[in-house]
Amino acid sequence: MKNKKILLGLLAGIVMVSCSNDENETSNGNDNLRIVAKASYSGNTGRSANAVAISDFKINLKEIEFELDDDFYDDDDDDYGDGFYGDDDEFELSGPFELDLLSGQTTITSINIPNGIYEEVEFKMARNNNSNSELFNKSVLIKGTIGSTPFIFWHNIDEDFEIDYEDAGQNLVIADNSATLVINFNLDAVLANVDLSNATDDNGDGLIEISPTDNDGNRSLANTIKDKIEEYTDLLDD
Repeated sequence: MKNKKILLGLLAGIVMVSCSNDENETSNGNDNLRIVAKASYSGNTGRSANAVAISDFKINLKEIEFELDDDFYDDDDDDYGDGFYGDDDEFELSGPFELDLLSGQTTITSINIPNGIYEEVEFKMARNNNSNSELFNKSVLIKGTIGSTPFIFWHNIDEDFEIDYEDAGQNLVIADNSATLVINFNLDAVLANVDLSNATDDNGDGLIEISPTDNDGNRSLANTIKDKIEEYTDLLDD
């Protein structure tokens, strides 16, 4: 059974648990991990007609989770508490984290994390509960123009995103040194694989709305954009 350790707040410490009899286990050394997020966006969609320009890209993350690599750790032993840990253990950082990704590289937080080899980072995108936020009841928001017409895309995604490095053989290694983890949302790749010029303004109000509940006829497109955001989000070395 997975033994999750919840981090309450941005700067909460990560607690280690253990399996005691496995030669592949790692001792309880800690080091600093800086977690940042960014968007890759060149501003050029490659289309001359109905060109798309993005002015805002915001997301809301509920939590971020790190999973140890099971190729290096064995989970046969459920005896915890001796200062060692194995791949049954996950380290979870609780938000919410509201990120403005077109404002430059954004530091989410810096934490002390146990030394080890992590095969996967997972984050949960969920609706924002702050009624004073532009993201209220939304988990992702993109604004811009299609040609000369303003558009707004939003989605109320409530699901886990499992992300990895582009090189499938690369892992996040924490080993007695400070490290930076970059979560990259590749907007250029999203726009290259979704034709926003097909979006319509069916209610004729001068704003193209793309969402799961819009009245402009773009609900299918909204789900496609959501899927592409998930597909083209990965990890980078700083």
